[in-house]
Amino acid sequence: MKEQLNRVLVPVLLGDGAQPVKIARRLYRRFGVLSHIYCSRTALSAHFCACVRIVRTPSYLQGDLLCQDLCAFAKEYPDLLFCLIPCSDDYKIFCTAHAAKLEPYYVMVQPEQLQEDALPYLYKEELPI
Repeated sequence: MKEQLNRVLVPVLLGDGAQPVKIARRLYRRFGVLSHIYCSRTALSAHFCACVRIVRTPSYLQGDLLCQDLCAFAKEYPDLLFCLIPCSDDYKIFCTAHAAKLEPYYVMVQPEQLQEDALPYLYKEELPI
């Protein structure tokens, strides 16, 4: 399953600081996927992490402009499964406000849903049937 997800799953994390990097590392260890982090400033650890691609967003790129940028990014690769993960309260509000525009391109996932105790089957080799 790891090989199949590695080919089609593209996690897109929204947030500044260390939390997006932690989530990206967890997704890389489990599924071997490269995560894209949209942020205005990054944690120092992100610069040394091979499992992330940092997309620097200027501070004015918020609201509708950020939504357009995210949709344009997903439109470039229609065969991939994009997973949008807001890593701060501001980005959760953003995703809720722009859900109608983002949902055709992204599967919305909350960071809490990626914890080991919330989805234990994601951290096992065999999935339940």
